[in-house]
Amino acid sequence: MNGIILGIVFLSASVLYVAYIEFKAKNHRDGRLLAGIGASSAIAGAGLFML
Repeated sequence: MNGIILGIVFLSASVLYVAYIEFKAKNHRDGRLLAGIGASSAIAGAGLFML
């Protein structure tokens, strides 16, 4: 179970990093989309951790 949680956390961190790169490149539409996906993944990882 901990491996799955760590995988979700690393995946969300990488998606949030790509969202940051897109914002820096002035591509705000894709940056907002990636930030939303990364944030929801981080919330899902935190929810699994609480189980």
